[in-house]
Amino acid sequence: MIHYHGGPITPDTCAMRAWKGRHAFISFAHSGQINLAAEYCQSFALDNGAFTAWKAAGKNKIDWSDYYEFVARWKNHPGFDFAIIPDVIDGGEEENDALLNEWPHGKLAGVPVWHMNESDERFIHLCNELPRVAIGSCGDYDVKRPTLAVARMKDLIRHIVDGMVSRLRNYMDCAC
Repeated sequence: MIHYHGGPITPDTCAMRAWKGRHAFISFAHSGQINLAAEYCQSFALDNGAFTAWKAAGKNKIDWSDYYEFVARWKNHPGFDFAIIPDVIDGGEEENDALLNEWPHGKLAGVPVWHMNESDERFIHLCNELPRVAIGSCGDYDVKRPTLAVARMKDLIRHIVDGMVSRLRNYMDCAC
């Protein structure tokens, strides 16, 4: 498993020390250190910044064209790992599937977000169709209630993993 260190990290000298030879997670909403991450990190991933926009203004109707261009500029960089596909915070599966279908950069460059209050079927479908799936905590599965989130994941993961489940259980027990 790769651990991504989120940015921004200030000052830049601290970011350089934290990221040197490691992995960075850069939000489109705070992308000022993308060049630094690209230079110092072993690899980096891009976040769409949807949560930041939603929290700041309650905005779910976002024009994603600037983010798509941002990803296009970075997706061929040798350190680029993936970009989080836009998602609708407090949205439904239909809205998030529409954004998934709109994604212009393909399955390898993009990672969809499955929100923990969405259906089991959507999670299973995403896991079967894409190489990676990001998991968003929300509702009853907020990060403030890790026990519920871990129990939900333990229940769901059996539909996805065909081995190593005991190792995953041990990891999940330790992770919280």
